[in-house]
Amino acid sequence: MNKNELRISFSTTLTLAVYALLLSACSKTPEPVPADEPVIAGTTVSFPANSPTARRLLTGPVVAAQENVLSLPARIVWDEDHTSRIASPVAGRLDEIMVQPGSPVNAGQALAYLNSPELGSAQTESTRAQAELAQFEHNMVRANELFAVSGVAAKDVEQAQLDLARAHAEAERTSLRLKSLGAANAVDQHYVLRSPIAGVVVERNTNPGMEWRPDQPGAPLFVVSDPTYLWCWIDAPERALNMLRPGMKVALHSSAWPQETFKAEIDHIGDALDATSRTIKVRARLRNPERHLKGEMFVTAELTSKARGALDVPAKAVFLNNEQQQVFVKTADGQFSRKTITPVAANEDWVSIAQGLNKGDEVVVDGALYLEKLVEERSAQSGANAASQSASTDKSSK
Repeated sequence: MNKNELRISFSTTLTLAVYALLLSACSKTPEPVPADEPVIAGTTVSFPANSPTARRLLTGPVVAAQENVLSLPARIVWDEDHTSRIASPVAGRLDEIMVQPGSPVNAGQALAYLNSPELGSAQTESTRAQAELAQFEHNMVRANELFAVSGVAAKDVEQAQLDLARAHAEAERTSLRLKSLGAANAVDQHYVLRSPIAGVVVERNTNPGMEWRPDQPGAPLFVVSDPTYLWCWIDAPERALNMLRPGMKVALHSSAWPQETFKAEIDHIGDALDATSRTIKVRARLRNPERHLKGEMFVTAELTSKARGALDVPAKAVFLNNEQQQVFVKTADGQFSRKTITPVAANEDWVSIAQGLNKGDEVVVDGALYLEKLVEERSAQSGANAASQSASTDKSSK
């Protein structure tokens, strides 16, 4: 065989081998791609085994309740145990005002002077009663002397005793009234309005020349409080009730002092919810020695606690559906069911629940909204099919 024949034979053999290889490749049956269509029954989504979509759904465990930091709106008010709302018990005209808002005062210090005809009447009654008492005491002495010397009738002595007893009672009554008003016996119609406690005048609701009547509704003339003692009213949601207890420590934060934390302690939890906001009033006491916090200041109250008997769900797993908070729970391999939860507390990482799940349950933390979309689409499709079938039935019956 010459060189040309050898070259042709080799070329032919190579061509046949390549052709056979191509035929072999074309004759191979391609591997089937696994189906990934989920099956939806009610609120449960099931994926086939080895589903790529199911593997992409990330889950996290439900764990025992951890310490949660609950941030709630709150308001600073005066401590009513160290506050006095002062008004005059008698009607009159404000002649002179001795203090201004922000003025420090001592217990018993004069705040204002009133010209009060009502007080003048009380002073006159007291003076008259004292004079009558002196007169009846003198009459009693004379009656006893006459009875001893000339034997006057016993009834005259008894009448003198009765008159003296009545005079004593009237003098005591009028004297006690003036004493309760803190007024002198001298008839001057001059009433001094005094502060019963030491503190600061935090409110003044009067002007010189104003006419005052205690039977008219309105704000007190003065409010005196010790601003180093404060109350904090916290608006707590209903779901946080089982986290709260008297004696619980509270950290307060104010936008006016962003670098400072104020410590308070809960001493009262309300017995009724506000019908509109569905919140309950919680009171905390605090000291304010540097007087950084002011009355009616808004602050943020932070409470750190565990919800008793609760479980914690990753916050990323929870979504809102028709005003209900829900999660998808992994019930089997590739199977996820939607469940409604009842939160009792929450922060950025965890949601504490009272019921609805069990410790160790796996909830979907990435992909829950995708599952919810599948459920909603199937529900909408089922509704449309039912409506179409009903319309067909109506037509056939006609």
